[in-house]
Amino acid sequence: MNTSSLAWNDYQAILAVARHGSLSKAAEALGSSHPTLFRRIRDIEAGLGATLFERSRQGYRPTAAAAELLALAEEFDQRLRDLERDAELGAAGRLTLTTTEVLIPRIVPPLLARCRRELPQVTINLTTGESLAKMRQREADIALRSGGEPDGDLIGRVVCNIEVAIYAPVNWPSVSEENLHEQTWITVDESLGHLASSQWLQAQGLMRRAAVRCSSTLAVYRLLEEGLGVGILPCHLGDTSPHLRRVSPLLTEFRSQLWLLTPSQLRGVPRVSATVECLTAGLREMKDLFEGRRLAS
Repeated sequence: MNTSSLAWNDYQAILAVARHGSLSKAAEALGSSHPTLFRRIRDIEAGLGATLFERSRQGYRPTAAAAELLALAEEFDQRLRDLERDAELGAAGRLTLTTTEVLIPRIVPPLLARCRRELPQVTINLTTGESLAKMRQREADIALRSGGEPDGDLIGRVVCNIEVAIYAPVNWPSVSEENLHEQTWITVDESLGHLASSQWLQAQGLMRRAAVRCSSTLAVYRLLEEGLGVGILPCHLGDTSPHLRRVSPLLTEFRSQLWLLTPSQLRGVPRVSATVECLTAGLREMKDLFEGRRLAS
């Protein structure tokens, strides 16, 4: 199909019919009439040389030929809605920040407190989860994540490195780097087997010494604080706990990067840009903590 001749009001007509499944309801939504919309759809189909809707007593149902046009129409419609909302709100409004569970205890609260002070006109909806699917589905506006370079239509910046080390309860004074193979361990389970630290534990035979295996790093952290064993933690957790002490050098081979990401479609949206800058400033002040240079007093 050659779609180059289609105007935005043609896409609006196709989208309205698909959404309502009825010419009468679609015409009403568009502020048009049934005959006018009927002629427009007929002319669009003639120009494209394709049937866009199957007509039946149940209404109008999009054909396979309409799928690509509807995807474009939905995208155009969402972008227009975003632009209209952003023009109305400016730097104010609501946005969704998604992050990982492990950043919630020590990192996120001071960041959100900073945003509240500097951007009181912005309301933040906070969600947690490991997947970036919410970003790609436009269910989240900003993501704070560890990992490598983002793919797809996500854009972002590296704020700092995330270092990890081995930690033991402070009331286990005899633990040292030399006798780690003799200790009871708290580890992640198979669901996090993709982590380099998890693979190292397996290779070292330390998984066999695990008293508990956890499906989250945050769970490992809490069990270590309760004195159940030794384990690997990011420094921003281990170094801030008065109940834990570091018993190894930084495990730099397990280093990751901290990213702030947004969908490319939100580039330049005032409230998103302002919030990203506020978060970046706050995170850079925590750089020593992330990179293992600031031990808890």
